[in-house]
Amino acid sequence: MRQRQQVGILGATGMVGQRFIQLLENHPWFEVAWLAASDRSSGRKYGDAAKWKLDTQLPKRIAEMPVSPATPEGAPKVIFAALDADIARDMEPKFAAAGCAVISNSSAFRMQADVPLVIPEVNAEHLGLIEEQTWRKQSGGYIVTNPNCSAIGLVLALKPLEMRFGIDSIFVTT
Repeated sequence: MRQRQQVGILGATGMVGQRFIQLLENHPWFEVAWLAASDRSSGRKYGDAAKWKLDTQLPKRIAEMPVSPATPEGAPKVIFAALDADIARDMEPKFAAAGCAVISNSSAFRMQADVPLVIPEVNAEHLGLIEEQTWRKQSGGYIVTNPNCSAIGLVLALKPLEMRFGIDSIFVTT
């Protein structure tokens, strides 16, 4: 059996951070090994720092983990970032510059030309943009982001239709 990749969750106490924990806790490839959040939560046990709001139980192992400061020092090389855009704009580049792979849920870098905006089932080839990032060239780190939640569902449905029939135009309201 292959060893799981240690990952960190930046912004772990918020709703998106909690969802990352829920999705990754029993993942066959990843092991949640590091949790970070604001200064308010740093230094506390996760179970004391976070108000768990999901419909599943907070995993006991996660509840006992300490919340680290939101800095790259001591962070694993793979970071799932669950930050508000204003905070992400400042913080995510620091992790990328420190050599971390930052998988971001934020809108902060969605429109940056060298940051892939990826839906793997639709445009996995956009991951090639990583090689153009300054962070990648200097430290090996990079940022990858996803589109907003409405776009993901829509594009997943539209991609096969576009491939089979083509799409001339589309009008969407959310």
